[in-house]
Amino acid sequence: MPRFISIAKAALLASVSAREIQKKIDASQLAVTRGQIHVDDLLECYPGIRVEEADMLSLVTKIKEQSFATAAQKQHGEVTIASLQQELSKLRASTNYYREQSKKFEEIVIYVRDNLEELQQKTQDGQRIKGLIHWLEQHLSKIKHC
Repeated sequence: MPRFISIAKAALLASVSAREIQKKIDASQLAVTRGQIHVDDLLECYPGIRVEEADMLSLVTKIKEQSFATAAQKQHGEVTIASLQQELSKLRASTNYYREQSKKFEEIVIYVRDNLEELQQKTQDGQRIKGLIHWLEQHLSKIKHC
């Protein structure tokens, strides 16, 4: 377990703001050494905190710093054949999915159009239905061209 922690980590552990910790330091209620607070002093000032969480905060901070360092080391625009093949595979899968979805929508539109044509023959107000059928056929032709 770390013996000294930063003011920010102390604030997280104590569930207060960093400003509150700074007020305690300014009021000499909390000692600080080189910008770090000793865990025992923090416990004295805030007895309800769980010190074991300090290790977790340190671990999370290290992981975060390492991931940023790793990302910074990678050069943007660096492309390998393997990464291109992987991206192409993903794009093919997406294309196949959207083709299948398009076919399903086309079937639905055809079904609605056919039912409207049948309804048009059975009703007296065929103009409105004829307009709907025309609209559906226009959109159906757009779907077929995609």
